Amino acid sequence: MKVNFDIIDNHALNFNGRCIDLHNNFDFVGFDYNIANRQLKLSWTKSKGNWVDKDELINLVLVHNSVTFLTITDQDENSSFEDDSCLGEITFFPSTAREVNDSIVPQQKPNDGDDILYFFENGQAIRIHCEQIELNCK
Repeated sequence: MKVNFDIIDNHALNFNGRCIDLHNNFDFVGFDYNIANRQLKLSWTKSKGNWVDKDELINLVLVHNSVTFLTITDQDENSSFEDDSCLGEITFFPSTAREVNDSIVPQQKPNDGDDILYFFENGQAIRIHCEQIELNCK
């Protein structure tokens, strides 16, 4: 898997020298999966909290190209909207251990054969295996 970012502390991304804190400064707004193109887009928007820097990015999209594996676990049915839109952690994880969906690995870049996992505060997890992930920012 090729990526144009590093994972920092399992909740933020380093992109062109900029720290993008997905847990604290961004709200997850949804995903779009184009089956014919095997492309999955995960979208975030800048949080409205007063702790977010006024110069923070407005929107960002993580584009997963050539997706060969995708699974989304159930969320807690009693979760709040804030939990639904809040990323808890992000990690690269070996695709040989797909039965494990509750652990993180502290690594900045993926190893050969890794999946990427997005854990949300509502208990939901999105696990993806693809050839490339491209972070696009506005």
